[in-house]
Amino acid sequence: MSVIPCIYIFLQIVLLFLLRKVFLMTVYQTVAAYGAVCLAGLGLMALSDKSPRRTYGLAVLRDSYLIFWSGVHGVIVLGLLTMGSYYLTLTQITLVQIVNIFLGIALYWILYLVLGRTEWAIGWGNFIIGLVGTVNHYLMRFRGAPFQLSDIKAAKTAGNVVQNYDFTPDILLAACLLDILLWYLVWRQYLQCRDPRRTESGEQGEKSNRSFRKVKMRIGGIRKEGSRWNAWIIAITLVIGCGCVSLPLIRFHEIYANTFLFSEDTYLAKLLAEAMGNAQYLPEDYALEEVEKVINRFREETGNLPGTESEDRKSPNIIVIMNEAFSDLRVLGNLETTVPVLPYWDSIQDNCIRGWANVSVLGGTTANSEYEFLTSDSAGVYPNVIPYNRYFGYGESYPGLVSLLKDQGYETTAFHPYLSSGWNRLQVYRAMGFEHVIFSDDIDEKLDTLRLYVSDQADYSYIMRFFAEKEAGAPQFFFNVTMQNHGGYTYSGENFETTVQLSGEMQGRFPQAEQYLSCMKASDDALEGLFAFFQDYEEPVIIVLYGDHQPKLEDGFYEYVTGQGAASWSLEQRMNQYKTPFIIWHNYPTESVNLGDVSVNYLAAVMLEQTGLEMSDYQRYTLWQFQRVPVITARGAKDAEGKSYPAGSDTYRALTRDYRLLIYNHTVDIEGRREDFFCR
Repeated sequence: MSVIPCIYIFLQIVLLFLLRKVFLMTVYQTVAAYGAVCLAGLGLMALSDKSPRRTYGLAVLRDSYLIFWSGVHGVIVLGLLTMGSYYLTLTQITLVQIVNIFLGIALYWILYLVLGRTEWAIGWGNFIIGLVGTVNHYLMRFRGAPFQLSDIKAAKTAGNVVQNYDFTPDILLAACLLDILLWYLVWRQYLQCRDPRRTESGEQGEKSNRSFRKVKMRIGGIRKEGSRWNAWIIAITLVIGCGCVSLPLIRFHEIYANTFLFSEDTYLAKLLAEAMGNAQYLPEDYALEEVEKVINRFREETGNLPGTESEDRKSPNIIVIMNEAFSDLRVLGNLETTVPVLPYWDSIQDNCIRGWANVSVLGGTTANSEYEFLTSDSAGVYPNVIPYNRYFGYGESYPGLVSLLKDQGYETTAFHPYLSSGWNRLQVYRAMGFEHVIFSDDIDEKLDTLRLYVSDQADYSYIMRFFAEKEAGAPQFFFNVTMQNHGGYTYSGENFETTVQLSGEMQGRFPQAEQYLSCMKASDDALEGLFAFFQDYEEPVIIVLYGDHQPKLEDGFYEYVTGQGAASWSLEQRMNQYKTPFIIWHNYPTESVNLGDVSVNYLAAVMLEQTGLEMSDYQRYTLWQFQRVPVITARGAKDAEGKSYPAGSDTYRALTRDYRLLIYNHTVDIEGRREDFFCR
């Protein structure tokens, strides 16, 4: 056997060992398992080469194993590109990991059948793995989540902001892409040198072409000496085909819904589970009869009837600001900076409700945090789905916070100083009932920017002018989504100055974190001006401000702040990465309260309770649910005693079961929606 494949495979195993020994990016059992696969492959290659007669049968066995081998190799590379690690523990292997490896092998085998040449199948398979892995690698860097099927509808949104990200490849990406290129070149060279069937002419080459045509279902007239091996290929194909067909039969999507076994290094299995879950818009335990039981049980237990209204109704102007990537990273651990990042925010103590808004997303997918506030639904009940893109069709009317306030005399406005193409917002806002929708294209004046996006100072100035010019006595609901702090954080133009620097051991090590913190300092400065304006405003005003998600910064930054690598974080530490600060501020006297942890889906009902405005039964239900389970996100839930449970666990599903049925009835089952429960 040629020495080049042996040297290459040896180097692969050594590098995989170093990934475990030095960087902890895998485990020794993964190294051992891959080493066993490699030794078996090299042994088969050597047997094929040393055979006195290079038979067609040995070539088929060798090619079949090389396809299997390439599938395993591709799965490992994809895991490293996506997650930065790959863990396969043979003594604790799960069905998810088995399915993930099976899908990798199936990909290469299907390409083998279609293309008819082993080297072509390896080349195209590696191209697909490299392409998907590269996309995932950058998405993990920018937002902390790989490609999902729901991202297809979000392509316009990604195109709107892609220019502000840094696509410089890192060492891991370059090494993985080089590896899959070398894998193809090594085995192509080996096959072409060792197998005369790869020649373009000659009698043996013609026999090979006939054999491969027979494999592609032209089986008539197979020669006796080759039929046995063609049958071998057909048998493998049937096994893989049966495996693919059996995936729906084993209800694989339920494994995804009911357990927490997935990580990004089982990406193919996770993508399959998402696709199979998306095939079912409603969960199997959903039924209108069950929804009726939940509603009736709630009304009986609480005594709430539709149409009740508080005598303390104030009808204040309501301004809701979902501030892009607004967060307080001190929640993660020890953060030392040269100057305070949020001095004004920290000083606000009077006439406000404060706490931590727990969200379902990190580094992106802003629309889900927006959806949770405006609908009082939790996006945690259907992870890997963007409701704005999936559930809001043209012309549909949607009952939620906007329609509720309109029915009580409010004028409703949505303002986002960026493009209207993001997250299907134009269609969603129309369905929700916003009377006025303002995007950047609708503004005649040019608003000031910080980096590439409209600054919070300019955004808030627009809000202040709007309220200075509005009709007196006409209550307004003004919903604002800002842009200033949007990732990425590698901007190097003139329109930005780093005002916050990390100190101590982190000094100068994390420029993205420093750029983000400087943006947050600018947000804090702008907020002081906004509150000062409305403090003296002649009408009552409530301002709700919360962050849609934390930013995705350098991996090493999180290790320094928390004191340990992300792989060692507890569930509580992981959930801390999904917390942003919130405030419900009044320009009139009211009791100040710190609510602690609150998921975003509850904030609208908490705000309405402060005003005395009428609520729907559904919003009353969310307040009742808030007392029992104050946090429900796609990462996990927290009960009233402060105990956390991972998403997908039995306890999580039990705590959210009734609420989940109502959410599906509210947003998904349009024809069966209980309008009397969701409307005023």
